[in-house]
Amino acid sequence: MEILVMRHGTTVWNEKKITQGRTNNRLSVAGKEIAMERAKEFKNEKIDLIFASPLMRTMQTANIMNQFHNVKIVKDERIIEIDQGIFAGRKKSTLTPEEIELKRAQAEGTKMEKFSAVFKRCTEFIEFLKKEHSDKRVLIVTHNIVASFIELAIKNGYEYKEEYRDKPCIFKNAELKIFEI
Repeated sequence: MEILVMRHGTTVWNEKKITQGRTNNRLSVAGKEIAMERAKEFKNEKIDLIFASPLMRTMQTANIMNQFHNVKIVKDERIIEIDQGIFAGRKKSTLTPEEIELKRAQAEGTKMEKFSAVFKRCTEFIEFLKKEHSDKRVLIVTHNIVASFIELAIKNGYEYKEEYRDKPCIFKNAELKIFEI
């Protein structure tokens, strides 16, 4: 089975380097343009079904991608962005060195979702796709960390490794990669 994994287009908060987490931000003008560029690049690719995080930026991206395919879009909580806890809405440049370390460590007081929990829901989602949609070519529209963990799980197996915290794959805004699962 082939899956296409895509990060949403750019938001204003991406442009301002503000941590989004699960905030419900819209695509910026540039984000809509880059998503449309990607949609045109992949307009002749077969897509049977689209799964998207339920957040507005991913749904907007999924709808732009779907202009050339007109297939069902399914919202799925398993591919929602990591909960950034107390850091959501914070400009990255305003974080103190101590806060940066607390965020990196996902310390208890930060109310952040653990990377291991995000990785687990990504692997469960991949298993669901293999079981329920193995006969389909699926586009997944999600967020950087989720897309990166899907890539890591496909390439390295379903066991979470602490090194993923410091060296995840990186999906640029509106980047799309194709994987065999």
